[in-house]
Amino acid sequence: MSGRLKTTANALRRGAGIAAALASGRPTPLSITFILTHRCNLRCDYCDVPTAAAEEMNTAAVERAIDELLAAGLVRASFSGGEALLRADAPALIARAHAGGAMTSLNTNGWLGPGQLETLAPVLDQLMVSLDGPAAVHDRVRGKAGGHKRALETLIQAADLGIATSSIAVLGPWNVDHLDAILTSAAEHGYWAYVQPAMRSCFDGRLGLEPALSSGALAGVADRLEAARKQGLPVGASPGFIDLLRRAPHFGDCGTCQAGRRFATVMPEGFMVPCHLQTAAGSWPDGREQGFDVAFTQLGGPLVGRGCAIAPYQEADRVLKLEPRAVVAALWRLRGA
Repeated sequence: MSGRLKTTANALRRGAGIAAALASGRPTPLSITFILTHRCNLRCDYCDVPTAAAEEMNTAAVERAIDELLAAGLVRASFSGGEALLRADAPALIARAHAGGAMTSLNTNGWLGPGQLETLAPVLDQLMVSLDGPAAVHDRVRGKAGGHKRALETLIQAADLGIATSSIAVLGPWNVDHLDAILTSAAEHGYWAYVQPAMRSCFDGRLGLEPALSSGALAGVADRLEAARKQGLPVGASPGFIDLLRRAPHFGDCGTCQAGRRFATVMPEGFMVPCHLQTAAGSWPDGREQGFDVAFTQLGGPLVGRGCAIAPYQEADRVLKLEPRAVVAALWRLRGA
C-alpha cells in the first residue's frame, strides 16, 4: 500500500473509531497524553513541572499502558513531559503507539530534537515545540541561551521530514506584546502557532491564571488572533478557542469537558488523571495496579472547576464534541502550515 493510501486508510479507521465511541456514549480513551517524565533540561520561569520530578514507570510499564489503552479504543497518543526526549526510550514508545494504529504526537522544548528527528519521522505524525517569542524573550524565560535557535531548528527539520509541525507559546507579561513576532515566524518557517495563558500551577487549575496576566491583555490577544486568521497567518487556535480567551479569567465549566470521558493523562508514576490541572484536586487511580483501561473508567465525572485555556485540552475537547469549526481547523492543521 502506498504511503498516501495508508495515511487515508488510517484516517478513515481512526474516524470510524471516534464515531463509534461517540455514538456509544461510553467513556472511551480516544486521546491519551503520556507524561513520560517531569524532568526537564530547562527551567522556565512559569513552569513548576520539574519540581514534581520523582518516580517514573519503566519502559515495560509504559508499553503496557499503551497496549491496554490501544485495546480500549485509543486513537491519538501524545507524549510529553517535562522534556519527554530525556528518556532514551521515548522514540521506541512513540513507535509502539504508532504501530498499534494510533496517531502520534510529541510535545518538546526542541533542545534535543535535531539529533532524534530522523529516527522519529517514520512514526511521528505531529510535533509541537515550545516557542515563547523572539530569541531574547524565549531564552530569558526558559533560562538557557540558544534555546530559541534549537527550537526553530527542530521545527524546520521536522517539517522537512514530513511531520506536521506547530509551536506553542505560553502567554504572560513576558511575551504578550510579542504575538506578531510569534505569528510572523510561524508564517516564515511554515508551522502552525498556538498560544495559551500561563497558569499559577501546572497541577492545580483552581489557582487560576498567572497573576500578572490581565483579562484585558487576553482579550487583546483574541482580537489579534482573529485578525491574523483573516490575514491568512498560520494561527493554530480554532475560532472557539479564540472566543474563549475573551472570557478570562474564568473559562467556563470543567463539568462540560470531555477530560476523563474521552481523553486523559497518564502521569510518569502510573496514575491516571483527567488532565494535569486536576492532579491536585483528588486521588486518582493507579493504572499499574488495576490496568490502565480500568483506571480510565474510574476517572468519573463531571469534573469540578471553572474551565481552562490549555490549548491542547481545549482543542481536543472541542473536536470530540464535534464542534464544526474545531473539526475543520484540526483537519486543516494536519495538512501542514
